Amino acid sequence: MGLSGEAWATLLVPTFLGILTMLLYGYWDRITGKEYYVDDDILAYDEDLIEQLKEEGKA
Repeated sequence: MGLSGEAWATLLVPTFLGILTMLLYGYWDRITGKEYYVDDDILAYDEDLIEQLKEEGKA
């Protein structure tokens, strides 16, 4: 069973876009020259914020 040109395009275009998106996401730090990270201070701030919201009844 052969596929038509439209069928191949329907299969391949989203596949290539997905692969391109994954590569872009994986190498974004190198592309932009910036490094994004989460350190202990950021995590501690998030934990404190969650505890504060729980005390206020918002979380």
